[in-house]
Amino acid sequence: MLKKIILPLVFVTALLSSCVNSGPVLPSATGSRFEILIVMDDIAWKAPSGRSVVALINQSMPNLPQPEPMMDISQLNESQFSDLVKPTRNILIVEINPRFEQPKIIFGKNTWAQPQSLVKVQAANDSVMEQLIKNDGERILNYFLDSERERGILLGKNYLNQKAMNEVEKQFGIQIDIPTELSKAQKAADFYWITNDHARIRKDLIIYSYPYTDKKMLTREWLIAARDSVLKANVPGEFEGSYMGTEVKHHQPAFRAININDTYCAELAGLWRMYNGGSMGGPFYSHTRVDEVNKKVITVEGLVFAPGVNKRNHIRQMEAIVYTTRLPQEINALQEVSVVADTNK
Repeated sequence: MLKKIILPLVFVTALLSSCVNSGPVLPSATGSRFEILIVMDDIAWKAPSGRSVVALINQSMPNLPQPEPMMDISQLNESQFSDLVKPTRNILIVEINPRFEQPKIIFGKNTWAQPQSLVKVQAANDSVMEQLIKNDGERILNYFLDSERERGILLGKNYLNQKAMNEVEKQFGIQIDIPTELSKAQKAADFYWITNDHARIRKDLIIYSYPYTDKKMLTREWLIAARDSVLKANVPGEFEGSYMGTEVKHHQPAFRAININDTYCAELAGLWRMYNGGSMGGPFYSHTRVDEVNKKVITVEGLVFAPGVNKRNHIRQMEAIVYTTRLPQEINALQEVSVVADTNK
């Protein structure tokens, strides 16, 4: 019976969004990155549906050296959901009431603040809600995670290292938003490395390329081998003979084929470490795509080294930077469709 109830699930997008061209000016969203406020009745919070929500949001983020939740949770019941907390940047409202004959997920933005992401989940009873979260929870979670990445990209545009961006475009023909925080660069043939060189929380962006000849160059095995070869040649450790490489013995990197701007992208995420001496290591995140203009493979990856410090938000920041990459064919396409205003009118 439960599956029959779930079948008519309705997804409604942006019904909660505020009007863009009218209405009051929204306040700035409050809260920290990757924090989420869950509005849910206290009884339901302790019931199976509430536990399924916690299990969804509190699951460990993959490809980190130590366990960290996907997002940090706070919970209020509906009576506590006052105007004071409504500007929170990420809000999940879970409503259980017999009047919700069909389970429903409603996605919205900028309802009480800017920028804000809001999801309402509605179901008739606890059992239906629990099944709804289990079936469609990843869609809800990804909505919040994608929103945080979009915010990170927009925020980063206010603090750009234009010199480094020009160097990268000249060397590879690509455009990428490099923050001013990253300021110390090293260059080699088909290789660019820029870092904040921070002792406590170090962040690095590495870009490299090589000729494209075959689709197998975008497979998991090829990408790891190519990565290790490039890093061994260009990123030495503090001890003679040591070098950076991919951790494969204790943690296998995760590979996904995704679409970026409607083109194929090989996503690789895992852990890096120093070989032959040194104990440095941490998470990395990379995109590998084909530069169709120059027939080259382009890899852009972010790395974090932060011993004794939570790394989730820092590698997420590097992930957002990687997502800003624009390849030559995308840059050219933008130029081709650009419109110049007619000043004679």
